[in-house]
Amino acid sequence: MPLKSLLEKLRAAPGTPPTLLPFPRADLAVAALLLEAAQVDGSIREEERAVVKRLVREHFRLPPAETAQLLQIAEGEFAAALDDWVFTQAVRECFGEQEREAVLEMLWQVVYADGNLARFEDELMGRLSMALDLSPQAVDAARERAFARANSAARGTEAS
Repeated sequence: MPLKSLLEKLRAAPGTPPTLLPFPRADLAVAALLLEAAQVDGSIREEERAVVKRLVREHFRLPPAETAQLLQIAEGEFAAALDDWVFTQAVRECFGEQEREAVLEMLWQVVYADGNLARFEDELMGRLSMALDLSPQAVDAARERAFARANSAARGTEAS
């Protein structure tokens, strides 16, 4: 290889590193953030785990076995990460504003799943809202929709 082409390759911006994971980076990031929202108050309650599983299955249209696999891998990725920045960055880079708002709504559904909003959950949601680069109006709308769904689920009715 000529020296000139080697130098050009070295100067070029690095590409996205290949992944051996069976799911797209953005899907893993969303699942990891949902797991973080479920456990930020110190434990994952069964209601929160069920909501995370349902949201992942519905949002990514996965069969049960693939849903379980995605969550297992995301749990490992989350445990290995030093910070959730890597996950919020992936969501920001891979999704447009409407999709990021949908992700935030799912996160709110997880923290509302047990019927309580712990201080740590509220602080996490404020930080994630900023990290996902959403407007205050989009944040409020996502929170209101998630709250309405949580209330309708508690009453046993479907939210529209």
